[in-house]
Amino acid sequence: MDLPILIQHGLVYGLILSALFTAVLLGAVVVNVEIMQNDYPPDVKKAYGPEKNPKTRGQRRIFSLLFLAALFGVIAWSVVSTARASSTQLTFLPLFVIIFVEVFTFNTWDLLILDWLIFVTLRPKFIFLPGTEGMAGYKDYFFHFKGFLIGIVFSLVSALVLAGIALIVVTAAQ
Repeated sequence: MDLPILIQHGLVYGLILSALFTAVLLGAVVVNVEIMQNDYPPDVKKAYGPEKNPKTRGQRRIFSLLFLAALFGVIAWSVVSTARASSTQLTFLPLFVIIFVEVFTFNTWDLLILDWLIFVTLRPKFIFLPGTEGMAGYKDYFFHFKGFLIGIVFSLVSALVLAGIALIVVTAAQ
């Protein structure tokens, strides 16, 4: 497969991954905003203090499993789809490109749509930790940009690891 097709494939599955992550994330915040407390800006976390809902830890585990299921499910689906569409045996590099584009697409979606548009610009009431409404952290674009930069490193590392795993699985299946 050539690079443009790999990138297109990665973008399509990256957008599917982004849609699933968005549903899980918004579901988590609606169920209990404390589930995502660790991802809030430092001033907001400090003002809010420790978790107040005793159910938060268990709910966080459930939503973390949903995140992982979406991640691994979409990546597995994309690898299988790519293997079926390719007339040649998949090697590490094409798998890496597809998975990196998928994860990086979500990282970009997270910054632009979830963080900058929803969290910083629109600021719907359900995202506020109680008692922290109006704090400066809710308007901090740079805080989220730093998270995006960390996400680039995460995208590279996770794509390396997952492409290696996918290569082992694909090779074993052939």
